[in-house]
Amino acid sequence: MIPGGELAQRVEEAIERLERSGIAASNGRSLANGIRITFTEKSMSCGINFYYSEKKGFSVVPAGGDTDLSKRIRGILLSDAPVLPDETWTGSDEAGKGDYLGPLTVAAVYVDQRRAEQYRSIGITDSKVLSNDSVRRFAESIRATSEGRFSVVSVSPQDYNTRFEKLSRKGMNSLDLLAECHAEAIKDLFSKVPIPERVIIDKFCDEKRIAYLLPEGNYILDLRIRGESDPAVAAASILARDAYLEGLDRISRKFGIEAVSGSGRDIDMVAREYVKSFSADVLDEVAKVHFKNTLKVLSLFS
Repeated sequence: MIPGGELAQRVEEAIERLERSGIAASNGRSLANGIRITFTEKSMSCGINFYYSEKKGFSVVPAGGDTDLSKRIRGILLSDAPVLPDETWTGSDEAGKGDYLGPLTVAAVYVDQRRAEQYRSIGITDSKVLSNDSVRRFAESIRATSEGRFSVVSVSPQDYNTRFEKLSRKGMNSLDLLAECHAEAIKDLFSKVPIPERVIIDKFCDEKRIAYLLPEGNYILDLRIRGESDPAVAAASILARDAYLEGLDRISRKFGIEAVSGSGRDIDMVAREYVKSFSADVLDEVAKVHFKNTLKVLSLFS
C-alpha cells in the first residue's frame, strides 16, 4: 500500500509511465522517508527507492537487483529531470564492533562537494587500511578543518555491557546497540548543521533496525555496502577509529596493562593478565563481556 501525499502521487505517475514501457510494479512498501517498489521486466527484477522534497525534487535510487533494469528505469523516469544543486550529505561509521577490549565508537561527518573533494585530495580513506599513526594524524586534520561538522559517540565497555544487557532482555542484540549509537551520533550532528539531502551509513543491518531511531528530516537514508568509499564515511571511520584507540589508551593507563584491538587468541592472553591482576570483575570495565572470549578467558582459571 502506497501512502498518500505528493510523493505517492509522483510514484503512481512513475509506475504508470514504466508500465507503458513494459515494466511491471509490485510489492510497494513505505520507508523512513520514501517508498520502495519492486519492478520486473521479463526475467529481470530490481528494487527502486523513491523520495521527494521541495529542495531536492523527485529522487529515484536503485535498491538492489538487476542493475541493467535499474539503469533503464532511471533513464525513463529522469530523462527530463533538472540538474540538481550540489548535494550535502552525512557519512557515519563505527569502530570497536568486533574488538573484545575497548569501547564501541561511532562518528558522523557532514560534507558538501567542496569538503568531500578536500578529503579526497589529502588522502582520507577507509581507516581499516591505515596504520594507527596515520589514523591519528588524519583525525587531527579532520577535527582542525571541520569544526562543528562532525560528532563522535564513544561507549565505554562498562556502559556497553549495561546497555547490551538491557537490550538482551528485550530480545535485541549488539546490532541494535550499534544502531542506537549511529542514531545518537547523527542526531548530535544534526543539532549543529543543516539537515543534509542524504545520510550514508556503512551497512551493518537492514533498514528496519535503524530507520526508526534516526532523527526526523527530509533526507535519503542510504545504507551502503563498502560505504567507506564515500569520503564522508571514510572521514567518519577515521574519527571513530581514533576514538576507539583513545579508549584503549585510557584503559591501558588506568590498569597498567596494554589494551589492544582484536578478538583472537592473543587477545584472550591480554585479557587473562587483567583478570590475573584485578579479578574477573575487571572484564566489565575493559571488555565487551558477551563475546565468546569471556568464557575462554575465565576457563583459563578453572
